[in-house]
Amino acid sequence: MMKSLIDYAHTYFLCLMRPGRMHDWLKHGIPLWEGEVLPPEPTLAQQLGLSWAFAVLQGISKLVLLNVILQALLSYQNENGFFFDLVDTQNGLIPYYVMLFSTSLDIIFFPVITLIITEFWVWVVGLFARWMHAEGESTEIAHQVTNVALSSNFFLAVPIIGVFLQKIAWLFLMYTGLRRNLGATRSLTIVILIAPTVLFLMAIALMVLIILSLAG
Repeated sequence: MMKSLIDYAHTYFLCLMRPGRMHDWLKHGIPLWEGEVLPPEPTLAQQLGLSWAFAVLQGISKLVLLNVILQALLSYQNENGFFFDLVDTQNGLIPYYVMLFSTSLDIIFFPVITLIITEFWVWVVGLFARWMHAEGESTEIAHQVTNVALSSNFFLAVPIIGVFLQKIAWLFLMYTGLRRNLGATRSLTIVILIAPTVLFLMAIALMVLIILSLAG
């Protein structure tokens, strides 16, 4: 059990640190290195499970930071201070409880939301793979690209800027996967990455036009 967990973590961090070599191995069977045992192939369940662990760390660090700020505010004021009055008589801790509740929901529903987003991108990448007549099975290519990109969730454990770093890492890992595994050109890779956003904006614009036409 422990050895399997170590192997999965090894694969997870290899996806993060050497995504190009990982895709060369997954796509063409090119070894990551010579003379050593290869790590297990990244799967959705393994990558999602480890990503969830880092999401839990993110939630814990957020709550710790909130408690530190709260205790600091309490310690620097006397009992007649503004902050004490806010807490005692005006429900000043309501935002804290809301943050606590929302953080708990983020942790609980992280696997479900991440799975939905991942499967959406599997569909998008698979669609372009079929259009390009890419070498190999389109669904397998899409899963390999998105599974490797899940290792970007490691940065969620970084306090404050973790979410921003995760988004940047995800874009980089998706770009690398589309280039090395799907074989897309630079311009096509950018088109694939922005296509969902463009379609979403077009759908919103269409809905607005429909509502305006019905209202008129």
